[in-house]
Amino acid sequence: MTKEQELRLRDIFRPSYRKRLESIDWPTMRFAYYTSATTGMNILKGQSLWMRAAACMNDYKEIDYGIKMLSDAIYGSKRRMERLERTAISLHWGKDILIRMLSALNKNEEGLTTNTYLACVSENIDEDNERGRLSMWRAYGRRTGVAIVMHAAPLLHTERLPLSLHPVSYLGQASFESVLDNLIDRIDQYSEEIQAIRPTETLQCFLESLLFSLFSLKHPGFKEEREWRLIYQERSGLLPHDIVSVDGVPQIVYKVPLSAPASPREGLNLENALDHIIIGPSQYAAVIQKAFVRILRELGIQDAKERVTLSNIPLRAER
Repeated sequence: MTKEQELRLRDIFRPSYRKRLESIDWPTMRFAYYTSATTGMNILKGQSLWMRAAACMNDYKEIDYGIKMLSDAIYGSKRRMERLERTAISLHWGKDILIRMLSALNKNEEGLTTNTYLACVSENIDEDNERGRLSMWRAYGRRTGVAIVMHAAPLLHTERLPLSLHPVSYLGQASFESVLDNLIDRIDQYSEEIQAIRPTETLQCFLESLLFSLFSLKHPGFKEEREWRLIYQERSGLLPHDIVSVDGVPQIVYKVPLSAPASPREGLNLENALDHIIIGPSQYAAVIQKAFVRILRELGIQDAKERVTLSNIPLRAER
């Protein structure tokens, strides 16, 4: 399968993904990586964005949420299941491919969340620039939180790395089923074009698109987070990694390079990628700010003091 065919299949299988990417003004877009001050310090010193196993997410049941919705959408509608079976047969995927896939997802959910790594970022709109976002401080800041605000455009130049950048969809069951029905319609519409490619390759692309969709799905109640996710399927040797302890849990962390690479497409450059850092609400905020200014200066960033600000949200720190 050629690269053009691969991209075309992604357009067919995930039309909303392409539209979302095209709707973004990338030169002005900012992403904020909310984390603890300790992790933020390690990210800057190591000049790499951390990707942690999906099983270590704040709500590790998010993946279960997507799998359950997919199961309910297929098993809960005889008409939809029959349509999927007919579509799979016409594309030479096999009549029961989706049933087998669902069975595998349910049986191997733990392995899936352990071997898939994510870096979660939030769109940083103008009103977030000085204070950050209250819900994110509550979810990720704890007693000492920071938000590393980055230009979004460099994240799109990681195509030589085995990563995928996806916007999160905030869907309930009815909305999810509508999206699934539209997907079936679209596959039927472009069936001749799909059949021109080998069935094993089109099936693989379809399953990967569906899997990435499940890893980019959240309850509508979280919509104001405006989250995007870098997704990495574990493959030995393709990304640098380290073993660290986060909140007392030893774990593998994969790293997206932020240090100056030989080519700008091999990673990100910290000086150019970093917009600013927000220190979250904390009784130690001034101390943390001073430390982060020092870290940036030691990394050679001359305007370090101007890049580190304090959130003005009067959020009480946890005791």
